[in-house]
Amino acid sequence: MRAERLLRLLLRLQTRGQSTVAQLAQHLEVSPRTVQRDLDALSLAGVPVYSVRGRGGGWALLPDYRTRLTGLTPSEVMSVFVGATAHVLADLGVDASSDQAIAKLIAALPEPARKDAEFARQRLLIDHAGWDDRRETPRWLDVCRQAIWEERLLEITYRNPGEAFAVAPLGLVAKSRTWYLVAARADGSVRTYRLSRISSAAITGHAFPRPGGFELTAYWAEAQVQFRASRPSYPIVLRVRGNAVRRFGATGPLVDGWSVVELDLENAAEACAAVLAQGGDAVVLAPAELAADVRQAADRVAAAHT
Repeated sequence: MRAERLLRLLLRLQTRGQSTVAQLAQHLEVSPRTVQRDLDALSLAGVPVYSVRGRGGGWALLPDYRTRLTGLTPSEVMSVFVGATAHVLADLGVDASSDQAIAKLIAALPEPARKDAEFARQRLLIDHAGWDDRRETPRWLDVCRQAIWEERLLEITYRNPGEAFAVAPLGLVAKSRTWYLVAARADGSVRTYRLSRISSAAITGHAFPRPGGFELTAYWAEAQVQFRASRPSYPIVLRVRGNAVRRFGATGPLVDGWSVVELDLENAAEACAAVLAQGGDAVVLAPAELAADVRQAADRVAAAHT
């Protein structure tokens, strides 16, 4: 773990330039004291890191110092900068030829390649955690990607065929197996559009200036917080075994093959259907009314198949 962190620290200084200890700690998700120890370790190992004192100071590498990591293919470079999974890269038309690209990383990109990588990093985010695991065909993905790269307005219709409207595409997000377009409306507000719900999309001939200070990662993090806050809540507790352990993501200890899992679904109907789908491998512990709903639904199913 420490070797990986030291490499990430070195790459950060090489690609981003002078950084404060606080910035490095945030990037590496460790304490400032750990960063200070790592910087000392790099210095003792002969890496030319040095501190800049005073206001606006920080840590930096000597300008002519370059690491020597080689052997990365273009597909691996893309996967490093967007944190890709195989199905996401396949959607984008990129061959995920190596699952070990993250372990290699990259340090010695020439200046144009570094700029291209940073351009992609600011416009493409891969979010690995899923809301569900249903597969969607990425409609309009190529059109949206082209509009983002060329920074041209998109004219889309959304949800139902109707009046088209223009948006300024700012980025694409892959949430598990579902793609979203993040775009600015004419009034300046930034919205999220599920690609499968876009009825039509066409690139216009009009360019747009990218909003200053917009960060795709920060926007998506806030959007998720707002989504969860507005999402209906129906907490349940289940005892699960077999395939249901994996289906519901149970992580607790197994007792006689059973594990307890707490979930928060949208409503009682969804919860009842989810339990029944496990065919006896999921038992409701709470709430009591859900257990009653499952029993009644099971009785109706049994009666229908008598």
